[in-house]
Amino acid sequence: MKITKFKIAAIILLTTAVPSINAQDDLLSLVEEPKDTKPKKVYATFKTLKIGNAQTTETVKKKHLDYRISHRFGNAYDNTTKNPLNDAAQTGFGFDNASDIRNSLEYGILDNLSVGIGRSRLNKLVDGSVKWRFLTQTTDFSIPVSVAFYGSMGYTHRPTTDIYAGVNKNFATKESHRVNYVSQLIIASKLNSAISLELLPTYVYRNFIKENINTNNNSADVNGFVSIGFGGRIKVTKRVSVIGDYYYNVGNYFTNNPNIKNPLSLGVELETGGHVFSLFFTNATGLVENNYLPYTTDSWTNAQIKFGFSISRTFAL
Repeated sequence: MKITKFKIAAIILLTTAVPSINAQDDLLSLVEEPKDTKPKKVYATFKTLKIGNAQTTETVKKKHLDYRISHRFGNAYDNTTKNPLNDAAQTGFGFDNASDIRNSLEYGILDNLSVGIGRSRLNKLVDGSVKWRFLTQTTDFSIPVSVAFYGSMGYTHRPTTDIYAGVNKNFATKESHRVNYVSQLIIASKLNSAISLELLPTYVYRNFIKENINTNNNSADVNGFVSIGFGGRIKVTKRVSVIGDYYYNVGNYFTNNPNIKNPLSLGVELETGGHVFSLFFTNATGLVENNYLPYTTDSWTNAQIKFGFSISRTFAL
């Protein structure tokens, strides 16, 4: 069998080219950037700063200012009255009344750190707050939760006669009696694309309280108490979610107290082209923790529920 010069040349070319190709591949592998193997952070565990009553781990974006008007109406119904349906109709099912109105500003110092100030109609409370998300969940669950600290200090500018009304005052008037505090950890996890849950261990301290008694067990109110919050969001469709949160106040004074109730909110969340609307009902009268955790007196079992909403606008500064 004859081997032509052309075939010999082709064989030589192939045998010399293969090592060259392999060498080029080896060189390219040296200059290729290594793939990023770090776990990615989870964003948008919740869509807004609050679920209903409860805070979330979300903060205002860095160098952005959030201006918010929040409104809580009166009871839509109250079956403790003589004629509940007629009474409800006379107030437009609560829309004629306002149990609380709040104006607030929140500024993002960092993407995970924001500060705020607000004023509530209820108890004429001015408050300053800070929220710091110091741990962020990862998509591979190597960090399974996001954790944020929320702190608030409230100051009431109610008249002195209102603050001490009904009190046998045999002590000095102090400006510090107007101040209260809330400290809270927000522990949240986005379990999947549809479900997000959170736990909120909370401590509330009021510098001044009136001598109220739980008539069921004769326990007196205390300045400081613990409350445990629970919240969640379940996505039903691409733009609609079911939301809810609940706080359980710990302590003898709050156990089976006929006058103080645990706050519960239930509602829906609607996403509409960059805006998120939370529409919910709650038995809580106040809009901030300093008001609704110690002073919720209405009950879901008595149908004493109120509609609430917020309107916000964010500005890039």
